Amino acid sequence: MRTTPRALAAVLAGALLVTGCSSDDGDPTPPSYEKSGSVRAQVLPQLAANGEEVESAADAAWVVDATIADAEEGTSVTLVAKDDDGWSEVDEQETDAKGRVSLTSRDSGDLHVVVGDGDDAIGAKVSTDDAPEATFTDDFDDEDSVDGPDAFWHTRDQGYTGVRTCSKASADAVEVTDGVLRLSVAEDPDREGDECQLPGKRKKFPYRVNGHVGTEGRLAFTYGFAAARIKTQAARGQHAAFWMQAVGGQGTGGPKKGGAEIDVIEYFGDDHPEGGLTSFTYFLDKNGKKQTVGGWLPNADELGDDWAEQYHVFSVEWTPKEYVFRIDDKVTQRLKGVTSGRPEFLILSLLSSDYELPRFNGKLPQTMEVDWARVWETGPK
Repeated sequence: MRTTPRALAAVLAGALLVTGCSSDDGDPTPPSYEKSGSVRAQVLPQLAANGEEVESAADAAWVVDATIADAEEGTSVTLVAKDDDGWSEVDEQETDAKGRVSLTSRDSGDLHVVVGDGDDAIGAKVSTDDAPEATFTDDFDDEDSVDGPDAFWHTRDQGYTGVRTCSKASADAVEVTDGVLRLSVAEDPDREGDECQLPGKRKKFPYRVNGHVGTEGRLAFTYGFAAARIKTQAARGQHAAFWMQAVGGQGTGGPKKGGAEIDVIEYFGDDHPEGGLTSFTYFLDKNGKKQTVGGWLPNADELGDDWAEQYHVFSVEWTPKEYVFRIDDKVTQRLKGVTSGRPEFLILSLLSSDYELPRFNGKLPQTMEVDWARVWETGPK
């Protein structure tokens, strides 16, 4: 039997009744509810902004994480916010099996998380003023955002080696225009007509250039949130990625000492048999052996299928005890355990690795678009 809001409220002694009334300017207050410790909520940064059009990072929606104690899966939770027309319900979602729910609001200020209605309603008040403040934002409004004299981003010097013997990073595959960073995989103009043959493969491939930029030496942080609003490529044979690496290179001894690679998101193209989305982290143990945590996102088709058609915000919440990966407001993976204890820098890339090339099913160039990137450094809170 599903736990009712009244039953949740009954377990709380001395609960505060929040009544509906009118303020001095005539705007009604939120619906009446009983303030309850069974409703725990916090406002996270502006991490949700899916859609087709470019928009400012400052216009993204706030995410409210809430947990309803003892609530069964499927309990309905409402978020109430105030805009120019007064108070209104801005989102409604259902709890998961652990009583968790994520809600969003484009309106700032006080927000009310409410379970039930009428005399049965319980809830809690939160404020966007309590969310972490952004410490870095790039809306890519400046055409010199990459490789410019004051730019945070620079083209990485990698290619024609390792797992990418047929491709290299190149400024030729990077463009900033109309408020968007465009990273492409295209044929290498300096090797026109040349073909790359992979070991053990008959088929040959044109040499490629990759869009691959990072903030190494310009920007790094330790613990907090990192997010990027991205529209991916469509075809397989390359993968869009937003990721982080430890400053100074990854070392042995586990993630706290040696740092980690944090892959916030990788997308391997439409119609991928595993759904195409991965989030994971890897580190080197005391013996220098690579340890990987995370991987393919389960039930990726339930998260969406419009990655190449609409922008989505891909983010990680990084604390000393866990990584929480999100797509917009949806939690996609929680990886608990010791995390990187080193400063990490940001990377955005569209890479065509050798193992992907045989699965290429589109036409070059393929392009990934980044509307904005943002960091909220919190320290080890």
